[in-house]
Amino acid sequence: MIEDTPARRWLLFQNDLVLVKSRSPLVLPTDEDVASTGADLAFQGVLSPGRGGFAWGEIPGDEQAPAGCEPVGLREIWGLGGEALFQAAGTAFQMMDWRRNCRFCPRCAARMIPADEGRAYGCPECDYVSYPVLSPAVIVAVVRDGKLLLAHGTRFPSGRYSVLAGFVEPGESLEEAVERELFEEVGIRVRDIRYFGSQPWPFPHSLMLGFTARWAEGELMPDGVEIGDAGWFTPEDMPEIPPSISISRRLIDHWLSGALS
Repeated sequence: MIEDTPARRWLLFQNDLVLVKSRSPLVLPTDEDVASTGADLAFQGVLSPGRGGFAWGEIPGDEQAPAGCEPVGLREIWGLGGEALFQAAGTAFQMMDWRRNCRFCPRCAARMIPADEGRAYGCPECDYVSYPVLSPAVIVAVVRDGKLLLAHGTRFPSGRYSVLAGFVEPGESLEEAVERELFEEVGIRVRDIRYFGSQPWPFPHSLMLGFTARWAEGELMPDGVEIGDAGWFTPEDMPEIPPSISISRRLIDHWLSGALS
């Protein structure tokens, strides 16, 4: 839980990590802590009330962090402060990442300035407007004869398996992206594609769109590039799976509950 304090709290980043004053209870820096560093924040803003109204900013990597603060990985925030704080920190991170990557106009290279009430960057030279980047990706739980398709991605930790996912390409519907990704990565065709739910995923700026589907045809043939291994699993022989922080785990738990067969 987050310690309740009357001072404004900050989601303060340095080297892509969140700075906290304490892990248990979780205590975030305040205005006083930020001011005490004397550092010029590279990027900063304030989240909407719906995301907790936190101030956020980034201390340059070579500047001194507030005294007594320690860095925490963004994924750790879920366990330390709960889902709402994780979503707030993820929103702040995505805004920060977008701003530092969009300082110059991609059309004419002029320096961008805040526009549209701070929700965008605008070019004072050619009037180009840039809004925060959002990359949609599909993630799908496929079932066949009571078994769930799980795969080991080549970038996963050793032994971990999950449902398959991939980014949506220009010109595709979400359902077309589901079909293409599954065929490209493991060589199967699916049917009965159904929407499940979504999750903003700030690594670095994805929107995960979850689906369920049923196997239609084909045998598993991992591509060997993104997917190292894949198999059909029963509830009794499950491998290591992702933690509860992710929609991938929600899809797996949905199947384990018997809601998808």
